[in-house]
Amino acid sequence: MNKIGAFFKLVRWPNLLITALTMCLVYHCVMRMSSTLMFTLMVISMVLIQAGGYVINDIFDKDIDVVNKPEKLIVGKIFTERQCKLFYIVLTIIGLACALVGSIMALGTSFLTIFAFMVLLACLLYTYSQRYKKELVIGNLIVSISVAFAVFLPWIFQMLYISKHELLLMTLRPLMQFSLHIVLIYTAFAFLMTLIREIVKDMEDVVGDGRSNCRTIPIAWGMNTAQIIVLVLSFIACWMIWGAAYYLEKLGMEITYYMLYYASGFFVIVMIVNNLSSLIFDKSLRTEKQFRLQSMCLKLSMLVGVLSMFFIK
Repeated sequence: MNKIGAFFKLVRWPNLLITALTMCLVYHCVMRMSSTLMFTLMVISMVLIQAGGYVINDIFDKDIDVVNKPEKLIVGKIFTERQCKLFYIVLTIIGLACALVGSIMALGTSFLTIFAFMVLLACLLYTYSQRYKKELVIGNLIVSISVAFAVFLPWIFQMLYISKHELLLMTLRPLMQFSLHIVLIYTAFAFLMTLIREIVKDMEDVVGDGRSNCRTIPIAWGMNTAQIIVLVLSFIACWMIWGAAYYLEKLGMEITYYMLYYASGFFVIVMIVNNLSSLIFDKSLRTEKQFRLQSMCLKLSMLVGVLSMFFIK
């Protein structure tokens, strides 16, 4: 693997692309806003801060990844730990600089609100990798909140911007109130699906995490409990997604409805079949390959959910 390819793999470029796409679809398709330099800087800021978070996570996870994913190891193998720390610092500083410039352009002297959110995000991603990743539940929640925040950020950003302009606020208030309902649906979708995927990944990485004294759900409470939690959360997620899909159908968004309905149906079938089979019938089915399949299905369902925003009208 060449170093350029390794760098893009280190920062999880597909995930960054999905983050940027999500923010743009929320802003343009859900909220019906036109492109601005201010918003573009916020997207770049979010992507770079997340990229830095992935890098610092791999630095702290180096010993765990030697066990769980030796063939995918980048830190200490392709790049030195010092080089990766430099990547993290540069990505995070540039990301925060973009957030600062974008928030000042949009909000003037009231820039601190958005900038503080981005600083808090950067701090959360660092402390997650350093400490909370190994703690029970809280690490899963931090990742889920950070993903959901990327969905909600465009609405917060635009609302703060128009609140500074009385005429814009009067004109766009009905649209912002309407779009808030839809944005909240997708924010909840992102939070729940990410939380489920984080628990599934913990089950996939249970061997390496156990050797590194991590207190993840499958280690602290057992694999049975972890799978039951995944099943319960999966049913809750599908119930919420189906309810949201019917709400969107009533608003005349048929394509969005079908995409959410069938994507969530596919997701719940995979989760139920795999987890119930290994939980009730044959515990030998609890393999890394099985959990990797679940993780991929979750990511696919999330991607379909993101793309469904394109058809909102």
